[in-house]
Amino acid sequence: MAISAKKLQIPETITLLDKGCEFQGKLSFEGVVRIDGVFRGEIFSQDHLIIGEGALVEASIQVGTLEVGGRFKGQLIARDRLIIHSTGQVEAEVKTKDLEVQLGALIDGNLEMGNFRDSKLVSTEPLPSLANL
Repeated sequence: MAISAKKLQIPETITLLDKGCEFQGKLSFEGVVRIDGVFRGEIFSQDHLIIGEGALVEASIQVGTLEVGGRFKGQLIARDRLIIHSTGQVEAEVKTKDLEVQLGALIDGNLEMGNFRDSKLVSTEPLPSLANL
């Protein structure tokens, strides 16, 4: 008897914190994650983070792509791209390869553009491996 394994369906966007939720700590993920609530801490990924309209994120962020529709304060390395939507507000030290700022967006801080593939933000302590959880 042959057993066929069904392929696990993973949603394209995963909402991590919905409106009304608050979290403080470290986040590491793969894929696309959206924050619509309040997050304070550190975020590390090679993939795509979305800060939704109405969200507040105060953090050190190191991701592949960041989209900001809410408010972001902190330090950022967006290795591939930073997109600030018309409702977005960024107050940060920013390093990115590619920048898109839509009409109405606000950005305040230092901006450095270039290739930041090997750049790293300093973390206070290493994140545990997902395999160890």
